[in-house]
Amino acid sequence: MTGRAYKILLVEPDPTCVEILVRSLSGRFNAHITCAPDAESCLDADLLEPHELIIAELEVGKSDGLDLIRKLMSLSVRPAILLVDEMTCEQAIEALRMGVRDVFHKPFAVESLLDAAGAALRTYQVQRQHAVKYHRMRKLVRRVVQERRDLNRRVELVCRDLVSAHRRLVDRVLTFQQAKART
Repeated sequence: MTGRAYKILLVEPDPTCVEILVRSLSGRFNAHITCAPDAESCLDADLLEPHELIIAELEVGKSDGLDLIRKLMSLSVRPAILLVDEMTCEQAIEALRMGVRDVFHKPFAVESLLDAAGAALRTYQVQRQHAVKYHRMRKLVRRVVQERRDLNRRVELVCRDLVSAHRRLVDRVLTFQQAKART
């Protein structure tokens, strides 16, 4: 992908699966991978260091993977990939509504997961770049609007000064004409 190291949060209780995924993800993405076997350690790790991609098992210890993803997404919106042994239709619909990008049923092809992770990371990177450009543009627009307001105030002051000067001139001309008419 790029030379930049991505931060991936892997929530998987199975050590064999973790080993395979860490090796594969590290090799493909030059990624910094945080592994968590349960929801509590996962939330702690993400609070300390936000991640750009979440790959989580549906059943994480005593916790529900969908609840975990909901909590992680409330911290920061980013792509999530769900790994499942079995999944009900309601769970799949809920996962999609929460923003889960892909669902992989175990056993899955690691290459397919890597492709999905790559697409998710690219999309996330583009969204982040757009967000940065958007915030820069907003900052620029705020500055332009403020400068326009300042310029309008200055123009208004100049106009008031001109109107005041014109009135004084008219008053002097009228005073001069009245004085001339008396003589």
